[in-house]
Amino acid sequence: MDLIESIKVYVRNSFEQSKNGQLPYHNWKHSENVFNATTLIAGNVNITLSDDEMEQLKIAALFHDMGYLESSVDHEERSAVIAEKFLKEKNYPSNSIEEVKRFIRATKLKHTPKDDLERIIMDADLSHLGRKNYLQTTYKYLKDEISDAQKESLTDKDWAESCFSFLKAHEFMTDYAKKHFGATKRKNMEDLKTIVNESREDKSLVEKKKKKAKPDKEVQGNPLKGVETMFRIALKNHVSLSAIADNKANTLISVNAIIISIVLSALFPKLDSNPYLFYPSVTILIGSFITIILAILSTIPNVTRGEVNKEEVNEKKGNLLFFGNFHKMKLEDFEWSMSQLMESKDYIYSSMSRDLFFLGKVLNKKYMLLRYAYFAFMLGLFSSIVVFVLNVIPFLGTNN
Repeated sequence: MDLIESIKVYVRNSFEQSKNGQLPYHNWKHSENVFNATTLIAGNVNITLSDDEMEQLKIAALFHDMGYLESSVDHEERSAVIAEKFLKEKNYPSNSIEEVKRFIRATKLKHTPKDDLERIIMDADLSHLGRKNYLQTTYKYLKDEISDAQKESLTDKDWAESCFSFLKAHEFMTDYAKKHFGATKRKNMEDLKTIVNESREDKSLVEKKKKKAKPDKEVQGNPLKGVETMFRIALKNHVSLSAIADNKANTLISVNAIIISIVLSALFPKLDSNPYLFYPSVTILIGSFITIILAILSTIPNVTRGEVNKEEVNEKKGNLLFFGNFHKMKLEDFEWSMSQLMESKDYIYSSMSRDLFFLGKVLNKKYMLLRYAYFAFMLGLFSSIVVFVLNVIPFLGTNN
């Protein structure tokens, strides 16, 4: 495994295994996106980068937000320290380590770049501003992250105004980023402005309704907001756990696929001259194969019938919150069913409860199969070592 791949595995595992690594935005997915953007921009700028410079930029991109695992305060400096410690253990050249740390520090907001290399990683770190899915990803996830940190929800108007001001003040620095991200960033700014204007209109209407409306006894008498918050957090946690399980399965598949390829390409051709390697090789191949099968089984989605009938809706039993239950329904039937759902608070909460329950059932299956996969992996490694020792000792005795 080369250095970049080993860093990917280290950073991904660090985020997935840390409680702070489950932030809505500053997580492994963001680091991976910045790494991909850095590779893309660096490969298309008008300057020629050496292999060392390209490698240093990629390493900095992977490490640049690892400081969030400790604290969001001064996280760039924390990230630089984490990167330095890891690279020293890999005997990475000290002058290259200093360059990596410099590029990590360059991702700090309002940093003034010293050269084109810093401009590349700064544009990569903020390339999301010029992505088409900005409102569905960065805008939403950062809002959730900041709201959780402040223990207080941000209003759509305030958050949209803040984001609009940030995008307005920001400028991409490389010609590639200006050409490929600039137009979409301007479109995102227009969308943010629309959100601000709509929020102002909605607030005005709400204030007018409040003056006329009578107090809502149901809201006053029940902790509706707390219940909704509970469902939101529980469902988000289950989805995050599902993503973590899939990532762990992918890691197991990748590692064992590498082991199989090494055994087949490096060991099997040497069996004629080293017969004692046959049984250890077969043992580890079996263990890796079983591990891959179990890991794949943990990621296979369940197939559902995809249709809720009107009788189930009338009895408030059909769950319309999961796509697997309605993807075969006709549009008019689905719209009618949703109207019935929205008219009943009890039906909404029972649907959310069922959704949470079945998510838990799926998670239980995923983690059970993953547990078996890890056991198979460890057993395969241990057994191959034992078989190797048992086979090599008689062979050495014969040679003596």
